[in-house]
Amino acid sequence: MTVRDAETAPLDPLPRSIRPAADSSRAAAPSDEGLASPRADQPTPPARPSRRASGGTPWWTTPASSPAGLPPSGPPVASADQNATVPLGKKAGRKPRKPVDENAIAPLAGKPGRTAPRKPVDQNATTPLGGSSRSAGSVVAGAGSAASTNSSATSTSLPRPTSTGRAEKAPARAQSTLRAAVRERRRYEKSEARRFTQRSRRRRMAWLISGASVAALVVVVLLAAYSPLLAVRTVAVEGLSRLDPATVTTALDDQLGRPLALVDYGAIERDLAQFSYIESYSVEARPPDTLAVRIVERRPVAQLQTDAGFNLIDAAGVTVQQSPERIAGFPVLDLTGTEIGSPGFRAAAAVLMSLPDALITQVDRISGTTPDSVTMVFTGAGQRVVWGDAEDSDLKARILERLIATQDPSLPVEYDVSSPQSPVIR
Repeated sequence: MTVRDAETAPLDPLPRSIRPAADSSRAAAPSDEGLASPRADQPTPPARPSRRASGGTPWWTTPASSPAGLPPSGPPVASADQNATVPLGKKAGRKPRKPVDENAIAPLAGKPGRTAPRKPVDQNATTPLGGSSRSAGSVVAGAGSAASTNSSATSTSLPRPTSTGRAEKAPARAQSTLRAAVRERRRYEKSEARRFTQRSRRRRMAWLISGASVAALVVVVLLAAYSPLLAVRTVAVEGLSRLDPATVTTALDDQLGRPLALVDYGAIERDLAQFSYIESYSVEARPPDTLAVRIVERRPVAQLQTDAGFNLIDAAGVTVQQSPERIAGFPVLDLTGTEIGSPGFRAAAAVLMSLPDALITQVDRISGTTPDSVTMVFTGAGQRVVWGDAEDSDLKARILERLIATQDPSLPVEYDVSSPQSPVIR
């Protein structure tokens, strides 16, 4: 069989060791003489067997014939284990089974087909702390017998040395770190709470300050109202000329001992109403213990003659004093044809209020039937004054004083100052 015949010979898909025995009905292979090549220098290749089964035997189970003296056609078939099992779904004999190396290293995890080369192991080597226990060179030399029983050897590592002191301090250190973290978290939360509540805290502070101010004011008022340190110990009466100050002070003794803020002004008004000379008054508290009373007295201008005697009255017609006899120093007001409060009465009272004290003491009688017919009579010789109305009373009073100075008081003279620009003496 030539090289060409070997190349064209069909391949046997199954090894000879597992090939079934040839059926007796299979046709015999042709002899060498029947396969002679028509060419003299080259033998004729053997005829290919038919793909159809002969006698029920598949064509691939029939061994191929080869010429005499030549080895069988096709690649050499490796010896196979008789007890081997053909994988399901795979063609047997397609790839020969490789021998297993007992000292081979198992493939690395996650990288199939790659194996790390085996390295010599130093028996005196020390495993570094924290190092991986899965080292390629950590296999002890004496573990070769144990590794030969398994297809993939596992690496072993020396025990990791531990520190007893460090292991004991680890929980305490962890607790300390946890406490520090908790404290830092609380500090941060407090700072954030202060930042977000700054406006409300300012508003609360303003309300607190306002409330404290109001409370302080109330306390001061209460102390001023009820404290005995500000009680009345002295009553000062001012503005009296006709009334006795001691009499008025005695009438106000019921206010002594009272706090200045609790002085009874109604009681003061009732106490002063009994004095007819008092026209008006005002009360002033002078801390720490003085109560001052300013009084405006009534000014008497004339007296009225009644059946009981004489009544001293002021410009408003209020009786200031009563006396059975005539009161010296005041003229008698003649109400013939008029009454108290009439226009003639008010005009006569206004004329008397404008006269100076030196002239009013010389007036014996005054009348005012109408507002523009006010007349007066002096004491002594009975000199008479025609005044007219109450207008320009101050000017008329000055002119009258100069006219009286030019005349003899003992002569009955009449002065007419109703027109001050042209006074007349009769």
